[in-house]
Amino acid sequence: MPIELLSMIGGSTLGFVFRYLAEKRQDEKELFERALEANKQTTSNQDQASKRVPIDVGKGVRQLIVLTVLFGSIAAPFILPFFGVPTFVEVDAKNPEVLFGIVPETTRKFFVEVNGFLYSSENRQILLSIVGFYFGTSAAARKS
Repeated sequence: MPIELLSMIGGSTLGFVFRYLAEKRQDEKELFERALEANKQTTSNQDQASKRVPIDVGKGVRQLIVLTVLFGSIAAPFILPFFGVPTFVEVDAKNPEVLFGIVPETTRKFFVEVNGFLYSSENRQILLSIVGFYFGTSAAARKS
């Protein structure tokens, strides 16, 4: 093979490789610039959204929820019985088996009036969750 042919093949191959690398670098640059523009647009949208809604709205809603739960857990059991407002509780009553198990056990629901305020396990769980949340946030707060 003549040296001129080898030189032409080598030059063509190197030209192709360098052109490929340059095109690839240009594509990566354009992709980076588009990602940068998208990031700027996202940041702009987030800034506009934060200006539309005051930051303290969520704080006020959380405080209202906490005050409501605290009233229902602490104050209501002592205050509401004085007003005589009836509270009804759903109760399940089981009828036993009859005729040696031929007629199976059945369950019947009915409502019973309770004097005072019903403090359910759900109220207790909500109160414990709120107390845990506030202790957790105060423990993780930055001390300036």
